[in-house]
Amino acid sequence: MMGSEKEFKWSYILPKLQADKFYMERHRDVKSVSLHDHTFLELTYIQRGNAEHTLDGQTTQLSAGDYLIVDYGSRHSYKACDSFGFDNLDCLFLPELLDPILKGTKSLRTLLEHYLLHFNMQALVQNPAHIVFHDTDGRIGKLLSLMQAELQSREAGYTEMIRCYLIELLLLTMRKLDDAQSAATGQDISAFLTKYVAEHYMEELTLQELATRLNYSLPYLSKRFKDDIGVSFVHYLQNYRVMQGCRLLTSSRRTLAEITEMVGYRDVKFFSSLVKRMTGLSPADFRRKHRK
Repeated sequence: MMGSEKEFKWSYILPKLQADKFYMERHRDVKSVSLHDHTFLELTYIQRGNAEHTLDGQTTQLSAGDYLIVDYGSRHSYKACDSFGFDNLDCLFLPELLDPILKGTKSLRTLLEHYLLHFNMQALVQNPAHIVFHDTDGRIGKLLSLMQAELQSREAGYTEMIRCYLIELLLLTMRKLDDAQSAATGQDISAFLTKYVAEHYMEELTLQELATRLNYSLPYLSKRFKDDIGVSFVHYLQNYRVMQGCRLLTSSRRTLAEITEMVGYRDVKFFSSLVKRMTGLSPADFRRKHRK
């Protein structure tokens, strides 16, 4: 994908990325990479040498141990600072690697606000997609090596292992922000609502009831949630319930009717249709496939 001025091997990379939701490749002696964008998130880690990196018109110097996350819609390029070039490790991933309900998400911000990470991006002064981070203790490099080893070995459960390592990497990265603590503990309206869903998804739940409780108008609360999270409250709640239902399908022997009620629905047919729409499989097929 990179080299003195290598072309992007999209015909080779994209099918692998779509299949695994994740792709890694190490590049050696890179001299330059022309300006480009892409339809995925990219974490680039400099392993050796020095490079000049231009992202959305801003140029910074990168050295060994530096890394960054390039967001959807950004354009960037590289140029080595000397004739020896630089080595880097590219980690490409799709948001749905963390959770299938993130399929179609095209924003690092929405990914970081997901309940697995739960950072309140409204409280952050800095945009993580425009920051060069440094691996001060080598933990980020080690996680990337573990992810690469899992991808190469493809032993049972390798996708789940990569997912766990990636979550740890993102959490460690967010800690590096000066205002990350306020983001992790901040309680704005949308953060309250996502937390409330996580604790009460099994109950009857409507945004109208929450709007009354919080003393906000329904239109305001609905717009605020969609602006902050990226999806409507109803869509978020449905996705969360389906995710919990799928977890129960694969980790328990409960009947579909029992699971439907446990995640807050009364209509088995409706819940089945949601599972089918969001996973591409019926509940029975999902259980059969993932138990294997």
